Amino acid sequence: MGRLTSQKYIYVISASGQPLMPTTRQGHVRRLLNAGKARITSHVPFVIQLKYYPGDGTQPLHGGTDPGRMNIGEAVLNGKGEVVFKAHVTTRNRDIPKLMSDRRQHRQASRRGERLARKRLAKQLGTTFKGLMERILPGCDRPVKLKDIINTEARFNNRKRPAGWLTPTAAQLVRTHLNMVRKICSILPVTDWTLEINKFAFMRMEDGSVRGIDFQNGRLKNYDSVKDYIHAIQNGRCACCGRPIEHFHHIVPRSKGGSDVPENIIGLCKDCHDRIHKGDKDTRARLDKVGLKKKYGALSVLNQAIPYISDGLTDMFGSENVHGCYGFRTQEYRTTHDIGKDHPEDAVCIAAIGCGLDTVTDSLTAYEVQQFRRHDRQIVKAQRERTYKLDGVTVAKNRTPRFEQPKDMPALSVWYRNEVFAKGKTAADTELSRLTVTKSKRYYNDLHRLMPGAEFMYRGKVYILYGNSNGGRRFINKDIPPKGYVSRSACKVLKHNSGLVYIPMNIT
Repeated sequence: MGRLTSQKYIYVISASGQPLMPTTRQGHVRRLLNAGKARITSHVPFVIQLKYYPGDGTQPLHGGTDPGRMNIGEAVLNGKGEVVFKAHVTTRNRDIPKLMSDRRQHRQASRRGERLARKRLAKQLGTTFKGLMERILPGCDRPVKLKDIINTEARFNNRKRPAGWLTPTAAQLVRTHLNMVRKICSILPVTDWTLEINKFAFMRMEDGSVRGIDFQNGRLKNYDSVKDYIHAIQNGRCACCGRPIEHFHHIVPRSKGGSDVPENIIGLCKDCHDRIHKGDKDTRARLDKVGLKKKYGALSVLNQAIPYISDGLTDMFGSENVHGCYGFRTQEYRTTHDIGKDHPEDAVCIAAIGCGLDTVTDSLTAYEVQQFRRHDRQIVKAQRERTYKLDGVTVAKNRTPRFEQPKDMPALSVWYRNEVFAKGKTAADTELSRLTVTKSKRYYNDLHRLMPGAEFMYRGKVYILYGNSNGGRRFINKDIPPKGYVSRSACKVLKHNSGLVYIPMNIT
């Protein structure tokens, strides 16, 4: 018979779910499986659970993390310096700003719909007022102009950030690092952990007075917003011509993944802003000189996350079993022992430094771990537009123009205005009365659908689900021969999406 797995180590957990020492005895493991004394709980990595109690004889294991925003290195060493686990983790941290922006847009659209509903109700009941009215809302220094109806109380005034609040990107990064450590500790009895403190984290973590919250008291402290901060550091002047700032320009457009951090925003006057968006080369060159690629001496998202990662590791292992090392120590150890420059190899060096090992034996291939989105609570999958037809021909869609309404298909209000201009109001009203209307229709997501990142088996091999089609009846993975997809009925689902997913290697 062939090998159970191409990896050197098989990870073992007890009948009660506690991790035991890994083994390389694949023949012994096969006999346990055939005799019904163990069962396979995971194929990647290969993990078995014993159905009997062999005792609690474990030895110290030392873990190490090479932290990063998009790429994380993880490694675990035993007391002899042998690498028993190694992994490279690809995070989805860059997706968070886009998701937060989408959520803000959905909430704004929902609240706008609520306001319009209140206006329509007020109009029906005759409780609207004519003209403009001013009202000072709680939390506002200046009066707000109101039209038609009185607005509700400002909700933002009731929101308070708790102590130790982190930005969504930093909070997600902290959870990713700690969840990966927990995932490793579920199959290995790790006793100590070492975290690398990146070279740009200039606050000393061993100083007890420097905690997570102090990493947030940086550039934006005492400023109400990023725009106020940019306005202050540019003295209120356009970066190109020196006139007063009127617009704030994203250096990397948000449509291309640019964020709202100060490094990506610059203050410009209206004319310079227009010229940049029109592709004026002289203005672009001027902007390059004054700071298109500007970098502020400030804390990165990783700097914000590292103290919280350290606190999380302390909660798991205890303060005496959590160690730290600086980047230059990792580089020295790697150079001295001729170890490769990659995230998992850096993690090996970090773990070795933390437990004081002078020699390391590494014969493993690193696992590839990819982070997937675990939950998608979007209920509406798609919504068909309201359609207006004249003699069976579609002439308009939507009552009023939606965002990016196609020019070849106007909204009803635009179509009617064009008809009035071309044929006169009487003829336009006649055609308007002949229109037939097809209301919009919503299509809903199945909230219990299988999410990308699930693990399934097809013809004896394990694959990761990257998408589905035909209402979930077809699984998509480009590695499935010959077309990159397969019918769900021919597959066996092994695991649902667990967030951090091991990418299968060659299973024999």
